[in-house]
Amino acid sequence: MGAFLRWGALAVLAIAGMGVAAYLTYTHYADQPIACGGLGECETVQNSEYATLVTIPVALLGILFYAGFLALVLARMARLPLTEEWAPLAAFSMTLAGVAFAAYLTYIELFVLEALCIWCLALAAIVTVAWLITIVDVLALTNE
Repeated sequence: MGAFLRWGALAVLAIAGMGVAAYLTYTHYADQPIACGGLGECETVQNSEYATLVTIPVALLGILFYAGFLALVLARMARLPLTEEWAPLAAFSMTLAGVAFAAYLTYIELFVLEALCIWCLALAAIVTVAWLITIVDVLALTNE
Protein backbone atom coordinates (compact mmCIF):
# COMPACT_ATOMS: atom_id res chain seq x y z
CA MET A 1 0.00 0.00 0.00
CA GLY A 2 1.49 3.33 -1.04
CA ALA A 3 1.98 6.21 1.36
CA PHE A 4 -0.88 8.22 -0.12
CA LEU A 5 -3.28 5.28 0.24
CA ARG A 6 -2.15 4.65 3.82
CA TRP A 7 -2.67 8.29 4.78
CA GLY A 8 -6.00 8.32 2.92
CA ALA A 9 -7.08 5.29 4.94
CA LEU A 10 -6.02 7.10 8.12
CA ALA A 11 -8.17 10.08 7.10
CA VAL A 12 -11.19 7.81 6.60
CA LEU A 13 -10.57 6.17 9.98
CA ALA A 14 -10.26 9.57 11.68
CA ILE A 15 -13.57 10.70 10.17
CA ALA A 16 -15.24 7.46 11.23
CA GLY A 17 -13.85 7.85 14.75
CA MET A 18 -15.10 11.43 14.92
CA GLY A 19 -18.54 10.28 13.81
CA VAL A 20 -18.84 7.55 16.43
CA ALA A 21 -17.48 9.81 19.17
CA ALA A 22 -19.85 12.60 18.09
CA TYR A 23 -22.81 10.22 18.33
CA LEU A 24 -21.81 9.15 21.84
CA THR A 25 -21.24 12.77 22.86
CA TYR A 26 -24.66 13.74 21.52
CA THR A 27 -26.39 10.96 23.44
CA HIS A 28 -24.57 12.04 26.59
CA TYR A 29 -25.56 15.72 26.43
CA ALA A 30 -29.06 15.10 25.00
CA ASP A 31 -29.67 12.45 27.67
CA GLN A 32 -30.82 10.09 24.92
CA PRO A 33 -30.58 6.30 24.94
CA ILE A 34 -27.83 4.81 22.82
CA ALA A 35 -28.92 2.66 19.89
CA CYS A 36 -27.07 -0.51 20.81
CA GLY A 37 -29.12 -2.89 18.70
CA GLY A 38 -29.08 -5.58 21.36
CA LEU A 39 -25.29 -5.85 21.07
CA GLY A 40 -24.05 -5.14 24.57
CA GLU A 41 -25.01 -2.89 27.43
CA CYS A 42 -24.22 0.55 26.04
CA GLU A 43 -26.34 2.39 28.60
CA THR A 44 -24.50 0.76 31.50
CA VAL A 45 -21.17 1.88 30.08
CA GLN A 46 -22.37 5.36 29.08
CA ASN A 47 -23.88 6.00 32.53
CA SER A 48 -20.89 4.70 34.49
CA GLU A 49 -18.42 6.87 36.38
CA TYR A 50 -15.82 5.88 33.77
CA ALA A 51 -17.71 7.64 30.96
CA THR A 52 -16.44 11.03 32.13
CA LEU A 53 -13.05 12.40 33.02
CA VAL A 54 -13.27 15.38 35.37
CA THR A 55 -16.86 16.04 34.17
CA ILE A 56 -15.83 15.84 30.50
CA PRO A 57 -17.39 12.96 28.57
CA VAL A 58 -14.75 10.54 27.31
CA ALA A 59 -16.58 10.62 23.97
CA LEU A 60 -15.94 14.38 23.70
CA LEU A 61 -12.25 13.69 24.29
CA GLY A 62 -12.56 11.17 21.45
CA ILE A 63 -13.87 13.86 19.09
CA LEU A 64 -10.93 16.09 19.99
CA PHE A 65 -8.47 13.23 19.54
CA TYR A 66 -9.79 12.26 16.11
CA ALA A 67 -10.04 15.91 15.00
CA GLY A 68 -6.39 16.46 15.92
CA PHE A 69 -5.43 13.22 14.24
CA LEU A 70 -7.35 14.19 11.09
CA ALA A 71 -5.58 17.56 11.02
CA LEU A 72 -2.22 15.79 11.22
CA VAL A 73 -3.19 13.33 8.49
CA LEU A 74 -4.44 16.08 6.17
CA ALA A 75 -1.27 18.11 6.75
CA ARG A 76 0.79 15.08 5.77
CA MET A 77 -1.35 14.38 2.71
CA ALA A 78 -0.99 18.02 1.65
CA ARG A 79 2.78 17.61 2.04
CA LEU A 80 3.08 20.66 4.24
CA PRO A 81 6.69 21.53 5.11
CA LEU A 82 8.40 19.07 7.44
CA THR A 83 5.40 16.73 7.64
CA GLU A 84 7.17 13.96 5.77
CA GLU A 85 9.73 13.83 8.60
CA TRP A 86 7.64 14.25 11.73
CA ALA A 87 4.08 13.24 10.78
CA PRO A 88 4.71 9.47 10.72
CA LEU A 89 6.14 9.46 14.23
CA ALA A 90 3.48 11.87 15.50
CA ALA A 91 0.70 9.71 14.01
CA PHE A 92 2.24 6.58 15.50
CA SER A 93 2.55 8.24 18.92
CA MET A 94 -1.01 9.55 18.88
CA THR A 95 -2.50 6.23 17.86
CA LEU A 96 -0.35 4.30 20.35
CA ALA A 97 -1.69 6.53 23.12
CA GLY A 98 -5.19 5.98 21.74
CA VAL A 99 -4.72 2.21 21.74
CA ALA A 100 -3.47 2.31 25.32
CA PHE A 101 -6.47 4.38 26.46
CA ALA A 102 -8.87 2.16 24.51
CA ALA A 103 -7.31 -0.94 26.09
CA TYR A 104 -7.79 0.60 29.55
CA LEU A 105 -11.43 1.43 28.81
CA THR A 106 -12.07 -2.03 27.35
CA TYR A 107 -10.56 -3.56 30.49
CA ILE A 108 -12.95 -1.43 32.57
CA GLU A 109 -15.88 -2.60 30.44
CA LEU A 110 -14.95 -6.28 30.71
CA PHE A 111 -13.75 -6.63 34.28
CA VAL A 112 -15.19 -3.73 36.28
CA LEU A 113 -18.53 -2.92 34.65
CA GLU A 114 -19.00 -6.38 33.12
CA ALA A 115 -20.81 -4.65 30.28
CA LEU A 116 -19.73 -3.99 26.71
CA CYS A 117 -20.61 -1.03 24.51
CA ILE A 118 -20.46 -1.85 20.80
CA TRP A 119 -19.77 1.81 19.97
CA CYS A 120 -16.84 1.90 22.38
CA LEU A 121 -15.46 -1.30 20.89
CA ALA A 122 -15.82 0.24 17.43
CA LEU A 123 -13.72 3.20 18.56
CA ALA A 124 -11.12 0.84 19.99
CA ALA A 125 -11.01 -1.06 16.69
CA ILE A 126 -10.69 2.15 14.66
CA VAL A 127 -7.73 3.44 16.66
CA THR A 128 -6.08 0.01 16.63
CA VAL A 129 -6.32 -0.26 12.84
CA ALA A 130 -4.96 3.29 12.54
CA TRP A 131 -2.05 2.38 14.82
CA LEU A 132 -1.24 -0.69 12.73
CA ILE A 133 -1.19 1.44 9.57
CA THR A 134 1.15 4.00 11.17
CA ILE A 135 3.65 1.27 12.02
CA VAL A 136 4.44 0.91 8.29
CA ASP A 137 5.63 4.52 8.00
CA VAL A 138 7.60 4.35 11.23
CA LEU A 139 9.37 1.21 10.05
CA ALA A 140 10.14 2.95 6.74
CA LEU A 141 11.75 5.81 8.71
CA THR A 142 13.99 3.40 10.61
CA ASN A 143 15.08 1.69 7.39
CA GLU A 144 16.27 4.92 5.75
